[in-house]
Amino acid sequence: MKTAIDFYSGIGGWTLGMKLSGIEHLNSFEWWDEANDTHNINFNTTNKEIDIRKLDIKRDLKFKKKIDFIVGSPPCTQFSLSNRGGSGDIKDGLVDIYKFLEVIDFLKPKYWAMENVPRVTSILENELNHGTLKKFKKLVKIITVVDSSEYGLPQSRKRMIAGDFPISLFESYKTKISPKTLGDVLNSLNKKTVIDPNYGYKIDINTITECENEPDLTPSELRINRDSKENHPIYNKMSFPDRIDRPSRTITATCTRISRESIIIKSNSGYRRLNVRERGVIQGFPVTYQFYGKSITSKFKMIGNAIPPILTYYLFQSMLEIPLSKLKTPLNSFYTHKKPQKKSIENNFISVNEKKYSKLRKFQFVIPGLRFGSGVRFELSNSISNGIINWSIKFVYGNSKNIYIIPLNNLTIKKTSNIFTQKQLKILEIHLKEFRENFNKINSEHLQNLWSDSKTEFEVFKIIDFIGKCIIDSSKVIEIPVEKALIILNEIIENPNKKILNHVNLMIIGLYFLSKINKEIME
Repeated sequence: MKTAIDFYSGIGGWTLGMKLSGIEHLNSFEWWDEANDTHNINFNTTNKEIDIRKLDIKRDLKFKKKIDFIVGSPPCTQFSLSNRGGSGDIKDGLVDIYKFLEVIDFLKPKYWAMENVPRVTSILENELNHGTLKKFKKLVKIITVVDSSEYGLPQSRKRMIAGDFPISLFESYKTKISPKTLGDVLNSLNKKTVIDPNYGYKIDINTITECENEPDLTPSELRINRDSKENHPIYNKMSFPDRIDRPSRTITATCTRISRESIIIKSNSGYRRLNVRERGVIQGFPVTYQFYGKSITSKFKMIGNAIPPILTYYLFQSMLEIPLSKLKTPLNSFYTHKKPQKKSIENNFISVNEKKYSKLRKFQFVIPGLRFGSGVRFELSNSISNGIINWSIKFVYGNSKNIYIIPLNNLTIKKTSNIFTQKQLKILEIHLKEFRENFNKINSEHLQNLWSDSKTEFEVFKIIDFIGKCIIDSSKVIEIPVEKALIILNEIIENPNKKILNHVNLMIIGLYFLSKINKEIME
């Protein structure tokens, strides 16, 4: 029997892949106690938490048997794209990769593999060729990015895999694997007798733990979630709710009830996030697997950080040099994971009524109907400087490297007003009067008070919805000559792009109407 060890083992994604493949698991190394507990209880192991960076390789890595395979998932936090804003530290992240490669160099396994986020691909290549990892260059025969959904995971999860193993054989397996969808998982967990979509286990729904759902999203959470996906100021449009006819989006370690990363599905009474069990199955863990986090946040984190065991199974199959003709899916594996006797800690959901917001809470949302793609939009946002809060509507365009903001004020009113006929101005004034009647207290202080109170936060969305409707309704009856509109736009907007030029009517109406609204907010 072949042997293997795993580093940065987490809750057991690598270990389960070994078990499914009939490989003898000799040891795992992990530092996070909750993840290590989950691993130990599910596999009846006794691994102690250990700081892998402090391993004495010659002293601590003595095994009675030859190690055939070494695998691991050094922490990806420092490399994640979400940390480009400053919380990531590539230099620090490379410490773990260096240590892992030291282990490979010392133990000299037949095959090895290391998993991380796709961004590490270019970092690793650069460091092996010119940087701190240059001494290990000969060890790394493969650096590739794989989509786990191509290996039967019900999740589109792209990961970098580096190492030395039969990559061509591994890639050939895709031709024999059937895809799975988010809907497959949800449907399987919605029956009295659950059939695990990944492993075929049949089990009574009443014996499956961690199927409790969070409360549905509140109206405000629903709106923020929808806008972050369908109407984001910068990023591309996403489906809302998430589509269930294809693999799930990536399960992340951290997500909130209002984040763009959150996977949102329909519930019986509204919309909700995925529960712990759904996340675990989507990540490729059996319905019998138990997660021993001390809180629901810990459970989400350990699942999101894990490497999918379905992916590791096929990696180990390639290391065992199993030909495509003899390949079996995890569904047909001789290993069955048994539910541990120890009960997991019950989920403790935070009540939606317990939300507390800062008095300086930020706001930035597009006016409905006025997002034109490629970062071109009219938005309502607040700015905070020295404790002073100002709300205003702006016109924004450009890309992530060059963002241009056009303030909407008396100057834009002056430049746009002459293009309208008296009849058209009356139409716009009727809508402005309706706005004043519906929102007669509007100013920066009032808006901030609404937005900082969980009981009134949705009122701000009612305001931008009303504004957006006024402009769209006006554009249906107001037609501005294109040539005149283009002259005005070129006076206000430097180098207007195609997105702007393709919507000249809405642009002119928006510039005028929203400048008028700004006077209501600023005065």
